[in-house]
Amino acid sequence: MPTFAELMKDADHRGLVRKSKRAMGFIRRASEGELPEAITGPNSLPVDLKALGFKPIGLVTPDGYRFGRDVEKDDVDALGYSSFVRTDVLRVARTIAFNPLQFGQRHLNEIRYGMDLSGVTPDATTGEIVFDEPDLPIDDEYQLIVVADDGPAANNWIMGRGYGAVKLANADEEAWGQSVIQNALTFDVFTDDELGTPVRHYLGGTGAKASADILGYASAGA
Repeated sequence: MPTFAELMKDADHRGLVRKSKRAMGFIRRASEGELPEAITGPNSLPVDLKALGFKPIGLVTPDGYRFGRDVEKDDVDALGYSSFVRTDVLRVARTIAFNPLQFGQRHLNEIRYGMDLSGVTPDATTGEIVFDEPDLPIDDEYQLIVVADDGPAANNWIMGRGYGAVKLANADEEAWGQSVIQNALTFDVFTDDELGTPVRHYLGGTGAKASADILGYASAGA
């Protein structure tokens, strides 16, 4: 029989304690294609999402990207029992929230105000940009990918989440005062028609490749 220390040594892996040291968000209209099959390419390096038509969200506040998952259940009671005898998941409401710091970019304004700004150009003389916010926003759907990394090049973990269909649910109050202008955004997540799933999870990089055995997934080519 193994000792407790031997069991602990086999179960605990310090190298799997991860942080999101850096993270980037990318977004594009859902009609522009399907989610990428992978976010890493040769040598386990990240793919160029901008080359696939995704636009960067840019700088966000330090709390980063927050993935909500609200589970609603149906619980069944029975006479003589203090705990439920059955529970069933009815629905899972998923959300993504982040607080962008970069101000004025066209693609973020299109999302925030629910409008198409492709025909808006700066004034030829002054360079000023002017557009009129619609009374009722257009409920367009987008694709959103968040990519984070952790660790040095030789042991780099690239973590990602891809959402094939999201829609702006809420934009927080925007204040013009002493603090930096910011406007937190929350998106509802839907099941993507092409994927048949709401979320695609990615885990790659040189670190994940080297740790395939302790991660518990089948080895490449197995």
